[in-house]
Amino acid sequence: MENEDIGIMVAKNQIKIDFDALDVDQTIEESPFTSTLIKAVNFDWIKEEVLFVVVKAYHNDVVKDMPNLSICGKKMLDWVVNAGSGCETKIIEDTPNIIERVRGINTDKKIIAVFYSDTPLLNKVSFNKFCEYFSSRNMNFLKLSRGFLVKTEFLRSNYSIAQGSSELDDKCLIIMDSAKAINYASSLIYNKIISYHIKNGVIIYGQNTVFIDADVEIENGVVIYPNNIIKGQSIIAENVVLESGNIIKDSIISPNVKLSCCYIENSKVNSGNRIEPFSKIIGQEL
Repeated sequence: MENEDIGIMVAKNQIKIDFDALDVDQTIEESPFTSTLIKAVNFDWIKEEVLFVVVKAYHNDVVKDMPNLSICGKKMLDWVVNAGSGCETKIIEDTPNIIERVRGINTDKKIIAVFYSDTPLLNKVSFNKFCEYFSSRNMNFLKLSRGFLVKTEFLRSNYSIAQGSSELDDKCLIIMDSAKAINYASSLIYNKIISYHIKNGVIIYGQNTVFIDADVEIENGVVIYPNNIIKGQSIIAENVVLESGNIIKDSIISPNVKLSCCYIENSKVNSGNRIEPFSKIIGQEL
């Protein structure tokens, strides 16, 4: 976001949806693991021992430049990268022999986890569980429906790895190889974003008519009426009321502001300002 002229600083990726904070039942339902595996586990070891590799996957017959396709304000590639946040991450291009390509990666990590950029439903909860499943069974290789985990030492010393079939019902690795799949993934991610904000004390009326990008930060006590769009790295502060018809992009709305039918882009609206309905504000601080 370029806004030096008005002195506003909104951090890139200032917020990441905390899937762990969502209802446990919801997480279990979408998890590839039985409920007996859903328990308190320390995953701190993962960031020290696992190299997270994301393979750029293209389906040009479905959409051009799929890794950069935006879903709820984030590139499809970034949704997958976020699942491995905290780990050393490497992004590579797809090849016919992906095992050989990964074997050529220079790393001192004990485990290499490989996922594809066309699986945006992968999240940190499932990634951690994959790693725990792999490690607790002292496995050398775990084939997933879209990716794999492998011990680095095993990969370097074995040149004929039989991939086999996936051992897990890993529904979070649905491939975005059709418009139907992309729309399905988008709706699930959208619902998680809405659930996240509601859990944090945001009141949202007409949820199906309110669109909120993934990196939008909304504080407790905000009320959002139907037909609002909030995009980019926007911040909506406490006790703001967004009546119907607003479009807000990469902007900061300070506490106790009420907006109606306004277009606000790359701007900051300070507390106490009364903004007339149907105002268009671009690159300003008011």
